[in-house]
Amino acid sequence: MMRKLFLIATLLLSFNLQAADRLMFGINPGAYGSEDQWVLRDAFQPLADYIGKAAGIQVRTDITQNFKAIDAHAGTGRYDLLMAPTNVIAQAYKESGDYPVARFKDLASVLLVRTQSPYKTIASLKGSRIGMVSRKTLIGQLAAYLLQSQGVILNRDFKRVQEIKFQDTLVSLLLDDAVDVISVGPKVAAEAMKAHPGKLRVLAKAEPVPGFAISLARDMPQARAKKITEALLTIGQNPSGKAALAAITVGGGAGNTTLSKANTAEYVKVMTLLGAAQKLYPPLPK
Repeated sequence: MMRKLFLIATLLLSFNLQAADRLMFGINPGAYGSEDQWVLRDAFQPLADYIGKAAGIQVRTDITQNFKAIDAHAGTGRYDLLMAPTNVIAQAYKESGDYPVARFKDLASVLLVRTQSPYKTIASLKGSRIGMVSRKTLIGQLAAYLLQSQGVILNRDFKRVQEIKFQDTLVSLLLDDAVDVISVGPKVAAEAMKAHPGKLRVLAKAEPVPGFAISLARDMPQARAKKITEALLTIGQNPSGKAALAAITVGGGAGNTTLSKANTAEYVKVMTLLGAAQKLYPPLPK
């Protein structure tokens, strides 16, 4: 019996030591497209390696496009670092004190229509068909808030509302005349107009808010947190850092050549806006 207990204790100690020898990096790239897991890994592993080298410790990634899964794990102690959209970063800070240290470009929601569309203003969209990105995304919530600011209520003023998980699918629906207007991010809108010249135009764009960020766990040792923060804020000043950012070709972190200092207060402020937006884009009835 004692031998069995000893073996169990040894295994538990070994597990804890292994866990202590690496950091867990939770990553939600955002609702961009239906990328395979290997594509996501190739996009974010260089960033994890860059952080690990700076911190002197292995960094293991947990990458998911499942917002429910990342919400459940953020702020629970599972992650030492978290890269996620604005709403998840703010929620993790609120629930556990995980604080953002480096931010990517600001985010906004763009309303895109076909070039020959009769719609010229947001108000003119009443009675049309709209394709909305998931209500769990910041882009979807910002779109609802933008519409409301011009007197158009998402669940009242449209002939049909289609909620779609992936933004590239929304672009296809718009091109196929299955919807009249879509809500997407600026990067997706720009890429769509470039890929289909003369066929699409921007109807309106929401005011930008702080974008994706990287947060650190509240209980991370100060010395390690300082090393990681400094590495992130100087990531655009060295070859390995530039390569790590260049590798991110999917999601809300794509297209960045540097990162800027994150302000916790900015993310807390956005929570108020999101709270209002969520009421305008409420959960689907079960």
